[in-house]
Amino acid sequence: MATIDLGKIKFVFRGTYANGTAYIPDDVVSFTDGSVTSSYICTTATTGNNPSSGGTLHGSWAFLAKGQAVSPTTTQGDIIVRGASADQRLAIGSAGQALKVNSSANGLEYGLAGGVLQAKQWVKRSSIDNNTQSDSVLASPFDGTARITPSAAGNMIKATYFNTIDHGTNWRSNKLRMDYSIDGGSNYHGIAGCAISSGDGNNTMFGNSACMVVMFNPDTTNEVRVRVITNGHNSGAGRRHGQYNNEGSDTGVSTPDAPSNTIAVGHGILLEEYSSQIASFTAIA
Repeated sequence: MATIDLGKIKFVFRGTYANGTAYIPDDVVSFTDGSVTSSYICTTATTGNNPSSGGTLHGSWAFLAKGQAVSPTTTQGDIIVRGASADQRLAIGSAGQALKVNSSANGLEYGLAGGVLQAKQWVKRSSIDNNTQSDSVLASPFDGTARITPSAAGNMIKATYFNTIDHGTNWRSNKLRMDYSIDGGSNYHGIAGCAISSGDGNNTMFGNSACMVVMFNPDTTNEVRVRVITNGHNSGAGRRHGQYNNEGSDTGVSTPDAPSNTIAVGHGILLEEYSSQIASFTAIA
């Protein structure tokens, strides 16, 4: 009697795929592509061709049962992101951080986001008595008490200082200057200066105001201290720093306004850190 070859009448499980094994149609193997283990059925005789790569089937194979990747997460707050060739874990960031695109623009990371990275302000709720006629450091918080630590070298620091100086009926003037230090106050570098006059020589008046706003690049992650220097004119210096109400005399002291028991201050300093990605500093001779 003649023998008729019916071929395979059922799938033949060949175990885990082996690169050097020859496979023919209806052979079934298991294969792990990245982190996903699936079952495949051979559709065309093949040797040395992985059933899939990066989730894409080879032409000689078809999915019999497609597996699901095991979650790479290990900790609450982890998220799954696509890596170079497979899904991977991105650990949760620190408090206050945001999810953003990395510097290579090819993945995600946690970090500081936005332009203003931090802001710190100090105000003085009473006046400072200083009428020296040579460079003199104003009292706290303008003596280097105002400090900020950049999160990255190259980030910009913006310093804003405002002051109102009052001095009775006599004409007076002051030079004011802001300096910064990155070595604990051992050395200071000038960043901005201004000058104002106070008094009109004839009548009592409210104090005149000064404001300096400047951005600079300390190029460090060391603590940055900012101080204010005052220097009065040699014929007379404005005396009451932070006093905007009329003192009435050279030696008088007035209190600041306090609506609803909240003091409206006459002088203060604000320090802000800006990312170097959105802020720049240019000095022109």
